Amino acid sequence: MVGVRPFRGVRYNTRLAGDLSALLCPPFDVISEAERESLYAGSPFNVIRLEWGRDEPGDTPGNGRYARAAALQAEWLASGVLQEDDSPSMYVIEETFSFAGDDYVRRGLISAVRLVDFDSGVVLPHEFTRSGPKVDRLELMRSAKANYSPLMALYRDPDSTVATVMKRAMSGESVADASPEGLPSMRLWRISDPSDIESVTTALANTQLYLADGHHRYETALTYLEEVRAERTVGPDEAVNFRLMTLISVDDPGLLLLGYHRMLVSTTDDELAQFRHYVREAFDLEDRGPIDPSSATDFEKALNDMPQDQVAMGFAGIEPDRLQIGVMRSPADAKDELQASDYVRLHGEVIRSTFDLDREQAVIAFEHNAAAVLGSVAGGAAQVGFVMRAVPMGPFETIVKRGQRLPSKSTYFHPKLHTGAAIQSLEGELVSLIHQA
Repeated sequence: MVGVRPFRGVRYNTRLAGDLSALLCPPFDVISEAERESLYAGSPFNVIRLEWGRDEPGDTPGNGRYARAAALQAEWLASGVLQEDDSPSMYVIEETFSFAGDDYVRRGLISAVRLVDFDSGVVLPHEFTRSGPKVDRLELMRSAKANYSPLMALYRDPDSTVATVMKRAMSGESVADASPEGLPSMRLWRISDPSDIESVTTALANTQLYLADGHHRYETALTYLEEVRAERTVGPDEAVNFRLMTLISVDDPGLLLLGYHRMLVSTTDDELAQFRHYVREAFDLEDRGPIDPSSATDFEKALNDMPQDQVAMGFAGIEPDRLQIGVMRSPADAKDELQASDYVRLHGEVIRSTFDLDREQAVIAFEHNAAAVLGSVAGGAAQVGFVMRAVPMGPFETIVKRGQRLPSKSTYFHPKLHTGAAIQSLEGELVSLIHQA
């Protein structure tokens, strides 16, 4: 059963911290160093200092950014910059944004979800993870004992029970609103009525959650829970058993799934020559002009117009300074949607033509912005760019429900969720943050 629970969220007191628009940030894994500096400069209370604080001169392994996050969180709680809500709640978040000339509204339910192993069939992953991000997140959880950024999970609501409760909450006055730079505008409402909470928890109890974004953070939460259990007995209602998530209906009209792109970096001359030769032999390549970041939108549109029953991807740099759309000549000998996907063919055949798994880890970089990929190739920071199509939602759901997994970084649900809108503590009971000594 899916254990969706209210929690006593910790939120910014804007009377002391200032405009919420200057206090939120994206999740750590999409923030560049330059963006982090900009967030630091925007407000002394921006949640970036907790979510992904910068390293400082004189830091040591036990006294660095993770320890600073914990100390700063305690300071902000003591001063009232952060405040715990007065009762356990779920939160409705509405985000408005534009993409490729179209306007979108995405609605989600922020709640705490009980952690279960993936093989339980309750929370379902869709891609594999890498070790690096999990090490970083685990250190933060050990020090700060809080979750600042919600995971994104998808659900089905066939009777519209959850949608009805959310709509009822949104008929009242919002408790927060913000328009952060680089993120959607957002509004937040609380659901605190016990009967509404019971309706939601009952409606979602027998469904499945498809983990859309946050695989590394979910696996890290499981690891942290096991660490705590190894030290002491953990009660069933303790906060450490739960993970902050934003739940979004599969049918939400604002749910936007994009491709996740790749780059080839730091290869040897021999590797690059071998790889280019393979691509020329394995693909029918259509020239689409010079590599120009400003052409990324049109290039993606042309790529997305390719038939879905073909394995197609965009290449920058197979031919010097040229953009090309490639269609694999050999049809997919695919048993199912997973084996037929562009991402499996790319990693299982195209990249493997030249690089073994260990070498792949060193030469493949990920980027969610196609223009940035083209810019990196044009500027010489990358040797080859791969512009990828999105996995269609139908095959995505089929792959997830079968218990299969795509290669790491195969989906990009746009935009990323807000970090800091509602914070979950990992100390004590789920409903309480502040505990007297």
